[in-house]
Amino acid sequence: MLHVKVILTQISLNPSLSSDSLSASSKAKLVTMKSPARVQQFILGRMLLAQAATRALGVDYAAADIEEGEFFPYLSKAAHLHASISHSGDSLGVTVNTERVGLDIESCRPKANIAKLATFALHQDEASWVNAEEAEAQERFYLLWTLREAAFKAGLREHVIRGSSIITDSNLDVDWHWASAREPKQRISIASATACSLVLIHNLAL
Repeated sequence: MLHVKVILTQISLNPSLSSDSLSASSKAKLVTMKSPARVQQFILGRMLLAQAATRALGVDYAAADIEEGEFFPYLSKAAHLHASISHSGDSLGVTVNTERVGLDIESCRPKANIAKLATFALHQDEASWVNAEEAEAQERFYLLWTLREAAFKAGLREHVIRGSSIITDSNLDVDWHWASAREPKQRISIASATACSLVLIHNLAL
């Protein structure tokens, strides 16, 4: 069983972060960003990844050794570790593991048109499950949405992008592994090809 530790922080509690400690590839990506909020989020994400890598390795890992891949950052001096990062609203989370794990965070803002959104964004069977219980519709939607996003990030794309449903007879039915937690304002989900459990670590300010 892979015990997946997700480190969570609040972006607003980490203002005025310096990019000096970042790698050249991270700095190159940073200069393309025009939004100050996006810049802050990007720097914080790399610093938090370095902290997660330090926890995983048991020795200090520098943000300068986090490089930018085509889609995701990676740990250039710890190639056996896999990193995943997600943000939503004021929340940002990262995880570093020996197996590939996808992480997704979504702020659970109530949506007035949840039935229509589910029909548009999800498989027909999933939308039917979401809309079957009005009182549970919001929670069901965010659970399915984050699981799909996490599975995609975990490299399980063929399981979630080819029109297949992850719901069968009102039950989650997948041949990969997942875990999910509901915080007061957000849903946090992970997915992996390996059996996994979810451990949340709150680190509000670096």
